Amino acid sequence: MFRWTDRPPLRLPPSGVIRGCWQLSEGHSDGWSRERAFAALDAAAAAESPLVLDCADIYTGVERIIGDWLAGRPDIADDVAVHTKFVPDLDALSTIDREYVRRVVLRSRDRLGVDALELVQFAWWDLSQPKWVRAAEWLAELQQEGIIRHLGVTNFDRAALGTLLDAGIPVVSSQVQLSLLDRRPLKGLTEFCRERGVTVLAYGALAGGLLSNAGGTPLESRSLTKYRLIVEEVGGREVLGRARRALAELAARHGATMADAAVAYVLNQQGVGAAIVGMSRRGLMVNGSRVRLSSSDVARLEATVPGTVRGEVFEVERDRQGPHGRIMRYNLNLPH
Repeated sequence: MFRWTDRPPLRLPPSGVIRGCWQLSEGHSDGWSRERAFAALDAAAAAESPLVLDCADIYTGVERIIGDWLAGRPDIADDVAVHTKFVPDLDALSTIDREYVRRVVLRSRDRLGVDALELVQFAWWDLSQPKWVRAAEWLAELQQEGIIRHLGVTNFDRAALGTLLDAGIPVVSSQVQLSLLDRRPLKGLTEFCRERGVTVLAYGALAGGLLSNAGGTPLESRSLTKYRLIVEEVGGREVLGRARRALAELAARHGATMADAAVAYVLNQQGVGAAIVGMSRRGLMVNGSRVRLSSSDVARLEATVPGTVRGEVFEVERDRQGPHGRIMRYNLNLPH
């Protein structure tokens, strides 16, 4: 059993929006040069303090980009918190050991150039591979050493998260996909997190740009492919159109953007501490606090998407033979 130590609370942004950095990855989409990435990070830092960024060890090149950006801006480094992830390769799950975990985590710390990692969010591709609790324990050991400040999970359902908490793993956050289109976490996970003191960090609030009107049609990317599959799950283009119109009407009443309204819906859910919105090449600065939702607003929005994505959190994505699983890349971490 691991001891819960006294630590400063997890830093979250005043706007409720964490800036996601998957878009900066070499494998995500075209158009992000190093200079453009630095300019986007500079703009985000100027807009909010503290600035909270989300990345991962498997987002090719991103930890290094953020680390280099921070190294060149020592005057603001203390006002930036970087959340990363530990995503062991699918092919390594059966043989993973303490050294594997340590090597990947220390590599993230070195790439980011920080004394300690603010938040490491644990992902595990296949829960039938039984070493995931042991891997979480090895992460907790690194937290006790001071290499990690906070531990979180990503894409764990309620049962898996409960298993870790009951094993004494000090999980403080749960990153899951949550939007007006994908309400799987509302089937019990968000309530469970509130009861257990775990902060929900929601990604996908804008569905890859499908729930945003910034600059017209979203640019093609792996992210957009993923969210188009979600749209198909809940009823297709007709449902998406209804959701967009309802968000646009709500945003207009508040003098805000459709993206602001989509994020406000997510932030309105119990247990949600922040929404993760990708860095924008168009300079979009989303702020969910611009829109205050009434219960009738929520009901009208949800009525536009009566269908639901099948199963629990990340359940359809865990089917590697299904359409959601087939677009995943499972072995991007360490060479074998």
